[in-house]
Amino acid sequence: MEQYRQLVLVLLAVAAVVTLAAAAASFYEIRTGRLVPLAIRWRIPATPEDIRKNALAGLLSNLAALLIDLMALLSLLPSEVGLTSTTAIVYWAAGGTGLLAAGLSMLTSVHLRGEVRYRERQRPSSDRA
Repeated sequence: MEQYRQLVLVLLAVAAVVTLAAAAASFYEIRTGRLVPLAIRWRIPATPEDIRKNALAGLLSNLAALLIDLMALLSLLPSEVGLTSTTAIVYWAAGGTGLLAAGLSMLTSVHLRGEVRYRERQRPSSDRA
């Protein structure tokens, strides 16, 4: 059982690092108004303002994912610290607050993405003669 717990901790740490990298990419897009070059996008925002809105929505989504990662880590800690009535209340309050913040962040992200205008990615032209 301890090995599974350690595996979950490692996976949560990796997820937090990936989420942080995605947040950094969103910060770059907000600051510059240009997209981070990724080949996996099939629709791209139409204008630099749309790029910034989309990046802000991505940043809020990443914040929600990071909060959920931290809440999962928080749920694994009581066995290490020792559970008393005070720590139980603190863990419950912190978990509820984190869940509420993650939900509100996701709802705001969905609302912002609804305002973004997209265009199809241009396919490279093959000019073979």
